[in-house]
Amino acid sequence: MVKNSKVSKQVCPLTDIVNTISRKWFLLTLNVIGNSSKIGFNDILSTIDGISPKALSDTLKQMEKLGLIKRKVINSSPPKVEYSLTIKGKRLRVAALPLLKWASNYTGHKDCPIINPKLLSKLV
Repeated sequence: MVKNSKVSKQVCPLTDIVNTISRKWFLLTLNVIGNSSKIGFNDILSTIDGISPKALSDTLKQMEKLGLIKRKVINSSPPKVEYSLTIKGKRLRVAALPLLKWASNYTGHKDCPIINPKLLSKLV
């Protein structure tokens, strides 16, 4: 006979941020934006193979909500939007670059347009 016992879960303050940054397109989007001082939606979309406009839009909204990117609307016809990393976003990108380098080496895809080879060569 098995007794029902309640195990108390420890609440970890890192859970939300780890869940967010581990989403499918998050780190790739962060790195693409970080490769430029500012970049438009369609440029991001064309750089990340396989991402849909909706997935990119959702990812950008999450990043903006977390304070990782700035969204600047350019008053033109048609209106244009540019994205750039905030200080917080730049710090996260620096932390993520070793993981991207590992993935690049592991898969043998050193020519991936998402990854800036100049930055990766500086990493050990």
